[in-house]
Amino acid sequence: EEVARVRDLGLVGDETDALLLREMALQPRSEFRLGADGLFAGYLMLSGENGLEELEQAKIHHKGVPFSETYAGLQSIRYMWTYGGDRISKDRLRHSMRGLLDRQELADLVIIDLGRWQDWSVSDKLMEVYGSEGYDIPSTKRAIARYFLTAESDHPAAPNDPLPAHVIKAKKHLKTLREKDPETVKAAEQFSF
Repeated sequence: EEVARVRDLGLVGDETDALLLREMALQPRSEFRLGADGLFAGYLMLSGENGLEELEQAKIHHKGVPFSETYAGLQSIRYMWTYGGDRISKDRLRHSMRGLLDRQELADLVIIDLGRWQDWSVSDKLMEVYGSEGYDIPSTKRAIARYFLTAESDHPAAPNDPLPAHVIKAKKHLKTLREKDPETVKAAEQFSF
């Protein structure tokens, strides 16, 4: 019941409700709390980019918080991407998601979202971390390969237009991955976006 009330406040609330949600969202927690993603999303709906910055510092990009709080933050960013309209700009949401790449336990999810959101700015970073400690997990490696497959398929509308730089870079990185780890690329091709 409380989860539904908090979610609804984000949709119809005012400044007083934003302060209440802020207090609840930024409260330090050491244990799992049901509905934190809805709480964070409700707060972001009312507070916009200022609230996102506060949530990043306290929960999303803060390394000392429990995984469940960071995951709830990731879910709230996804919510804002899909349902937030222009409350927070797409570029700002991409920036926030990119900040989660350092959380190795979330990397595969983050990479998938960045690919779907056509954020090609992390191509070189993904090649740097591919197979490194903490990123040498099959799901993360497949997500990186899928990211490049998605970028590679982003062709211009007119057939005679030159290929965008991110497509050329993706082709180069895929060539390297096919030589280095063909099985992972093959698996990613079967389940591409």
